[in-house]
Amino acid sequence: MALFGLPNTDEVRGAALLLSSITHITPVKNSPQLTQLVNENLHISKNAKPPSQVELYFKCENLQYTGSFKFRGACHFLAKLDDIDLKHGVVAYSTGNHAQAVAHAAQLESKQRNMSIPIYVVVPSNCPPKKVTAAQNHGATVLFSGTDPNDRVLLAEQIQRATGAILVPPADHRNIVLGQATAVQEFLQQTSQTGNSLDAIIVPSGGGGLLCGAIAACKPQGVAVFGCEPEYGGPGLAHALQSGRRTLKIQGPGSIADGLRSLTGEANWEHIRAKGNVDGVLTVSEAQIEDALRVGVRELGFAIEPSAAVPLAAALFSDAFHGWVASANRRVRVGIVMTGGNVSMEDLVALVPDCDGAGKEPL
Repeated sequence: MALFGLPNTDEVRGAALLLSSITHITPVKNSPQLTQLVNENLHISKNAKPPSQVELYFKCENLQYTGSFKFRGACHFLAKLDDIDLKHGVVAYSTGNHAQAVAHAAQLESKQRNMSIPIYVVVPSNCPPKKVTAAQNHGATVLFSGTDPNDRVLLAEQIQRATGAILVPPADHRNIVLGQATAVQEFLQQTSQTGNSLDAIIVPSGGGGLLCGAIAACKPQGVAVFGCEPEYGGPGLAHALQSGRRTLKIQGPGSIADGLRSLTGEANWEHIRAKGNVDGVLTVSEAQIEDALRVGVRELGFAIEPSAAVPLAAALFSDAFHGWVASANRRVRVGIVMTGGNVSMEDLVALVPDCDGAGKEPL
């Protein structure tokens, strides 16, 4: 993967303009109940007292078209291609959300350009059926690989060679990062317009596209950026930053946060590891993800994927994050990107008993 320069503010604005007629401006929601829970945990874990407090805001990308932020990156990537690039189709590999995002984005481009664009997507054999069906409904041929992240990459590359289709990577490309950055830029604008400018953002990170997009959108404005991941079964980014070497194999048992069962992209890694770009990568246990999922669904009133509960778990339980808040010695406004909602309430309850709430389908 070729390395690329981090996008600047003008480029993120340009990407947002390009996507303005395609993507949905997703709402921002706050929850006094979740804010209270975080502050209670903060005062217990760090014995912090006012003015050290948190105020949470949630960017509801679970209500984006195809049910996740991935639609932004897929649409931006395809929009930057010429017709000749697309004549043999597109191929993508994914844990699920990128697959259906690429399928729908290619479907829209096919109509816009009045040309046939074959769509191939590779997902692991344990991909949730809801995501497989959604990709098929958008016209994709779905192929199944093994559960190791490298398995789906290899199969996608084989399809690319056999068909001449263009590969649409899930995270590790400048045009993908630019698309994902528009979600964060939009978040910053929405909160600023209501007089609640954010001090920090927490985003879950698998391949690193959204985290790099957050860096591009936030750092010019002085907003702190935190990534987060499962303690085991994710990209191992926190350990990689400590060791100075990018993790090349997912370690430990699987996580219910299936959307984060990806390795950090090589190009994205260079930006994430660069000094001053990321204020920390927070890790949370499976039990903490489950607790955050329960309370998040109950208080926000809609279904979110386990991966989208990871940043809420970090805000609720991470000692490192609580330490950052305590050191600020003031009230800080923290934004959390709810990255996806492609899961039914029945599946959530099967994963996490007592996880119930008012489920809402993505647009």
